[in-house]
Amino acid sequence: MESFNRAVNIFWFFLMMMQQCSPCRPSSGCQHFPNTNTYSCSGRIWKENHFDNLTSDDMMKMRTLEMCNVNKETLNLHKINTKFPYLRNITIWQGNISSITNSVLPQNQIKVLQLRDLKIELIPTKFLVWLTKLEVLDLSGNSLQRLDEKVVRDINRISFTNLSNNHWNCSLNMDWVEQLKTTSIYGVDNMTCYQPPYQGKPIIPIAEFKKNVRTMCPERCSCTMSDVVRDPHNFELEPIIEVNCSNKNFLEFPPTLPNKTKTLALDKNQIRSLMPLVTNPLYKDVQDLDLDNNFIDSIEDLEGSYWFSHFRVLSLRNNQLVQVPTYALDNALQQNPNMPEAVRLFLGENPWKCDCSFIPSFQDLLRKYQSQVEDIADVKCSPPESDKKSPAMVNFEKGVGDKLCVFTDYNPIEKCGLSLTQRLCG
Repeated sequence: MESFNRAVNIFWFFLMMMQQCSPCRPSSGCQHFPNTNTYSCSGRIWKENHFDNLTSDDMMKMRTLEMCNVNKETLNLHKINTKFPYLRNITIWQGNISSITNSVLPQNQIKVLQLRDLKIELIPTKFLVWLTKLEVLDLSGNSLQRLDEKVVRDINRISFTNLSNNHWNCSLNMDWVEQLKTTSIYGVDNMTCYQPPYQGKPIIPIAEFKKNVRTMCPERCSCTMSDVVRDPHNFELEPIIEVNCSNKNFLEFPPTLPNKTKTLALDKNQIRSLMPLVTNPLYKDVQDLDLDNNFIDSIEDLEGSYWFSHFRVLSLRNNQLVQVPTYALDNALQQNPNMPEAVRLFLGENPWKCDCSFIPSFQDLLRKYQSQVEDIADVKCSPPESDKKSPAMVNFEKGVGDKLCVFTDYNPIEKCGLSLTQRLCG
């Protein structure tokens, strides 16, 4: 049955294409073609209840009505159908028609309705209700921005519909798109968003992305889809989704997140663990993560994880980090495909513990990735609790050669390079 319906759709497609290829006559006026029971009008102000040179018998026999370049703003199919009660094919293309009245005759015989390349902005809610025998509907090339959900239900019972090349507004509610029976719609890929930020993108996936953002956005957070781009590797559409959960009293990562979220702000909360980045698959695609001003004291949970070797931005300023597994961080950065241009780390304003078991490898790491550690000047050691008079911090600067750190206000030692290790371990 499905193959039969597909064959029928192909037949109607070629029929419509043949009609679309027919040029509009340059001369204005109407012509009657008795052999095909067709009435064709072109380029005139046309009145639905007035027809030139037609008898009542002609009107009863008429099966096809064609109109193009009609200088008229409103289309009243009810009046047309009253004069031609047995019309089966109505084709109206090009011209100034921008609106349609809401009714047709309940007893109409219309099977094919083409209203294409006009300026129609809205399909009335009840317009298709009485078109019960309609098999082909062509609304392509108009100025439609959206469809009412009741209109969509009526469209879904039609065998073949063309909705391409309209002015679909993807900033509006798009629930109606999800209800479309796409198998009966020709050129669904040509149904694209008309305005930025999704201009030129197909509305079906855009509607799916927007629903995902709306339904999966964590409570207390705000979620936006700023753009949709093509993946350069597989050319598939990728949404750019940003989630802002800043300063919302989170004790842990939110359990839900829109699929394919790229940017997540969780700064100014009370988060302690990074484990959800490893265990929750919804966090796999997060590339830019802001965790400033939390209570994170370790990144060891990330060791060997997919996320750790694929992130782009990780900001951990002003947390409770005292040490990090330098070998694990080094290994993750070496494997990261975003290196070196896109990766950025923020580690400043943490209470780093600079003992002899940690500081040599940490110094080497900072020196190796000084282009990635954006706030290296703020990566400083906390003073030992047993020595309140010692310098407040040791500052890791983007030095050259030996001058990676400088003591401040510590009289016996004015300068310290790589000899810092000797001082700590001596």
